[in-house]
Amino acid sequence: MGLGVLVLSACQATARGGGTATPGGNGAVSEGPDPEGNHEGDNIGDLEARLDRLQQEQARVVSSSDGSFGVCEDLCSLASKICTVKEKLCEIADRHPGEDEYQGLCRKAELECNEAEDSCVACVEAREGGSSQPDDANESSAP
Repeated sequence: MGLGVLVLSACQATARGGGTATPGGNGAVSEGPDPEGNHEGDNIGDLEARLDRLQQEQARVVSSSDGSFGVCEDLCSLASKICTVKEKLCEIADRHPGEDEYQGLCRKAELECNEAEDSCVACVEAREGGSSQPDDANESSAP
């Protein structure tokens, strides 16, 4: 579990402003806009679209998982990005307490963040245990 805590801590550090890794890039820093970028700011539509793209990326990483530590790094990086978008969406929702759409997006983002973090931890724990596949790596893709 020690490595899992280390990886999750690294993910949380990334969410606070560190570099972002491109899934499949084995830790390479992404050149695209990140959640703090000018392209998203407080625009709820852009943040919602980014959350959806990140969730789709996560599903692709999980489905193509070979159980390598690089995959876990990618999953944890995506978890960090998803949780950063969640923070921004929920900050906006807090400023608009009467807006049901904003509150719903915040709840959706909170669920996505929790599932993404669980996927990261499950991958790392499976890797530490010598398993070739992450256990329950992404429950959100189950029917």
